[in-house]
Amino acid sequence: MKDKYKLYLGETKEIISKMVEKNELVDMIFTSPPYYSFRKNYSGNGDGSVGSIHVDEYADWLLEFTEKFLQVLKPNGSFFLNINDKIENGVVHPVLDELKYKMSKQGWYLVAKPYIWFKKQSMPTNCKYRAIDRYEYVFHFSNSTKPKFRATNCRTPHSEVTKRRMKRPVPTINSRDGVYEHTKIKLNADGALPHNVVITPAESNPSVLHPAPFHVDLAEWFIKVGSDVNDIVLDPFAGSSTTGVAALKNERKYVGIDLVDFNINFGENRIKHLLKTGDCYIPKNKLKTYGIDVNYYKVKGKNINNP
Repeated sequence: MKDKYKLYLGETKEIISKMVEKNELVDMIFTSPPYYSFRKNYSGNGDGSVGSIHVDEYADWLLEFTEKFLQVLKPNGSFFLNINDKIENGVVHPVLDELKYKMSKQGWYLVAKPYIWFKKQSMPTNCKYRAIDRYEYVFHFSNSTKPKFRATNCRTPHSEVTKRRMKRPVPTINSRDGVYEHTKIKLNADGALPHNVVITPAESNPSVLHPAPFHVDLAEWFIKVGSDVNDIVLDPFAGSSTTGVAALKNERKYVGIDLVDFNINFGENRIKHLLKTGDCYIPKNKLKTYGIDVNYYKVKGKNINNP
């Protein structure tokens, strides 16, 4: 792939099939697909009408896409899937269990426990019978049991508590006889390895416009651990190209696919702004200068895609 990025307008499965035919494979996939019935379906209707995916049908709907993702992903590649539970008739629907099981039958490996995306802020919710939801999942699938994983790219500074503890020998259990031993552990100067709780703000920048965006920091974290410089990152439900911004910011290449021309146009302008200024966001007062319809998602009946 010679270009830094490519954006495709059209149906995801069809475009990926053409990519596979041309051997245009990718190193990593990061996406957040439309969720159930409270996110609008990629209906593909030219009139902008919307449909919805009932949670009972959702796993089979998404499986048609994951089959294509498996074909376009290079060996040892990663597919990071941002998704959340669905409360249906007062209980958690088992859709995610169904999805994970059926994806394993397709040939996917779920190589880690789910990552928890903890949002520092969350939308106010009227929760009469349960606590407010402050997190979503990111599942790590791969076509290999040993995927590319660059944990050192997301090391964090050691806490002061850890530094104090490591100044003295730490008790450990001898695996052979169960006897406690005291060993002095040397901390890595580059910091601590990442854990599976990723903390970012919820996206609140008004210039993104999209009604259901994730924060660029979320995509950036997974792109750092799941790919190398110059790798190709695909978002098959591109929305406002948040994944693309995170990829290009970290010297990766980006392929984005979306059904809605507004999203492709917005993503194109957002990426151009990033490459020109280094800023992940177009200032709200400059959106119109890029020819962006700031009222697009305020019009009832428009397709609502993802970030």
